[in-house]
Amino acid sequence: MNTKKIPLLSGVILASVAIGIVAGWLLKDNFKDNLPPDIAISPKEKKILFYRNPMDASITSPVPQKDNMGMDYIPVYADEKSSAQTENKILFYRNPMNPDVTSPTPQKDSMGMDYIPVYANKMTDTGSVEIDPRVVQNLGVRTAVVQRQSFATSIDTVGTVAIDERGISFFNPKISGWVERVYVKALGDAVQRGQLLAEIYAPELVSAQEEFLVALNGVKRFTDSPLLKDSQSLLETARARLQLLDMSNADVEALERTGQGRRTIKLYAPHNGIVTELNMREGGYITPDTRLYSLADLSRAWVIMEIYTSQMEFVTPGNSVTLRTASMPGREWRGRIDYLYPTINPQTRTVQARLVFDNPGNVLRPGMFVNASIKSTAKAPTLAVPREALLRTGTRDVVMVALGAGSFKPVTVRTGAENSELVEILEGLEAGQQVVLSGQFLLDAEASFKGGMDRIEGNNSGTPAQGDHAGHQQ
Repeated sequence: MNTKKIPLLSGVILASVAIGIVAGWLLKDNFKDNLPPDIAISPKEKKILFYRNPMDASITSPVPQKDNMGMDYIPVYADEKSSAQTENKILFYRNPMNPDVTSPTPQKDSMGMDYIPVYANKMTDTGSVEIDPRVVQNLGVRTAVVQRQSFATSIDTVGTVAIDERGISFFNPKISGWVERVYVKALGDAVQRGQLLAEIYAPELVSAQEEFLVALNGVKRFTDSPLLKDSQSLLETARARLQLLDMSNADVEALERTGQGRRTIKLYAPHNGIVTELNMREGGYITPDTRLYSLADLSRAWVIMEIYTSQMEFVTPGNSVTLRTASMPGREWRGRIDYLYPTINPQTRTVQARLVFDNPGNVLRPGMFVNASIKSTAKAPTLAVPREALLRTGTRDVVMVALGAGSFKPVTVRTGAENSELVEILEGLEAGQQVVLSGQFLLDAEASFKGGMDRIEGNNSGTPAQGDHAGHQQ
């Protein structure tokens, strides 16, 4: 190349560059002013206000840093873009049985179930979750209507056979003396009403009989005398004294007829029963403080059973009860609740109920353990749901409410009485709502996952979402 042309070419290039710079400078303001507002060029980058902990939105920092797990704090800008354009965007796909397993693309799990799509707009409604209706159908999610209904229950409990205290008799003598004869000599012996139990020699009884005979002779002696009335009064007083000393009417009549007194007083059984206490032997000395016999009538038996306080709404006196015992399989006794004790057993924290059963042949023996089935009183119509709809966390009870179109929401409820099928709802639900009966754990896992995402995104300012229910028990 000719060396004389080099300076000329360089000058041309420099002149072109200078013209371009000047033209761009003159046209930039006019070009920017004519752009549509939605694509206007920002004069500077968005301003970062602060940085937020990725797991707890309530923890912030003015400078970038990492949390204790090594995760970067999330920048929070002064001008956040609306997410309306991405509301229906699928963020990822989640394993239907394990929400911790995700995939960026659709796939199936080891059982052939489709992964569940998670949409961006699911993060906008705190507490509710959405699942593709086709997935809901594949999972066999069942629902039931919340409604008012009356229900009863069958309460199964255990009890112990006891002696009917109404059939217990004690024998204490009214006089002091010596035991001449004992006819029932052992504990557990059965006695019949009117059976002779013992004979007791008492000096006081002998003197009372002599007074009676003196008064009787006076009546016979003063038949036509003005003293007859006084003699009859003395006779009746002597007769009453013998009766008060437990001398039977037959023995008093025999004394009046024969005029021969007895050395001993006889004790007779007032009813059928068995001897449960015996405190005398032949030749022994007794006083009015001595309990000679205790008799218990076993023709009727008590059963004391335990009832939990949560079951008390279903139990009232008069409820029918069926009794069974392992020692006699196939045999049943039927009775009714006779009495509910007003106190709580301090050892078992239960309420005791007393049952009364006829006991022919003394088959139900005191101390025997039995199984009791109570047919309870029907509860008045109340708001209730099937028990399988309830998720128990240990601190609260939750049900999943179906909102329609694949949308579900966990709701905390307060429960009341329950039986094997239904549970009473005191607060949290209204009649006509749909509650989920199957698949609650999947839905609850989704709600828990959503609650975690809400906290990461800062939707709840670090407050756990309603769908966060780890550790449920059904």
